[in-house]
Amino acid sequence: MHTLLKQNHDFWNHERSLKALLVYMSISLFVWIPIAGAAHTWWGFLISEVLFNLIILAGVFSVLTRWKKQLFFIANAVLASVFRIFSFFIVVRWVELVGYVFGIVFLMLLGRMVLQHIFKDGPVNFYRIQGSIVVFMIIGIVWAMLYTLIESLLPGSFSATHGSQVYDDLFSQFLYFSFVTMTTLGFGDMIPTGSLAKSLVIFEGMIGLLYPVIMIARLVTLEVTHSAQEKK
Repeated sequence: MHTLLKQNHDFWNHERSLKALLVYMSISLFVWIPIAGAAHTWWGFLISEVLFNLIILAGVFSVLTRWKKQLFFIANAVLASVFRIFSFFIVVRWVELVGYVFGIVFLMLLGRMVLQHIFKDGPVNFYRIQGSIVVFMIIGIVWAMLYTLIESLLPGSFSATHGSQVYDDLFSQFLYFSFVTMTTLGFGDMIPTGSLAKSLVIFEGMIGLLYPVIMIARLVTLEVTHSAQEKK
């Protein structure tokens, strides 16, 4: 047991953990969520929830050393999963919305943990670049949850250009819309109509434009600083 804990600690404190997160989130976003959403099965939903939390919480125990931070992170993860699982089996709208709120907090904490990995002392390598992609994905998922909350609380904040106002799965629709917005593709099949929705869309579009520039500049600065220190 002691050996396994040490291996887990070493893995999550190394930059290669960023690659593992990227692979997992890519599979979840582009393979598992579409398949599970199309099938709409309870076992697919539970597997995705359990696997995600087990992987992330394993890293939390290793990276966060203070028990208060661990407790806060774990509480958000557990509450997010409990509310989401409950809302899957019993359709209660406010329960689902509360689950999204906890999910947003959980993902923001995860994004902060990844950024700490990226910007810590040391040479800039491919793992850190992969970590920056993970943060980009996290931003897209957080905004998808925000859009879901807005449309649920203020119906009609978004409109589909083909005329249909009925969405079978709000989150999956807004997950697509979020990444289309952040990558500035703008297909135009969904548009914001409410004031709050428009503000969030503008904000996400700005993040999509500025994030790569700021991240690249920061990584270049880290590499230059590290090279200068090595020469000294």
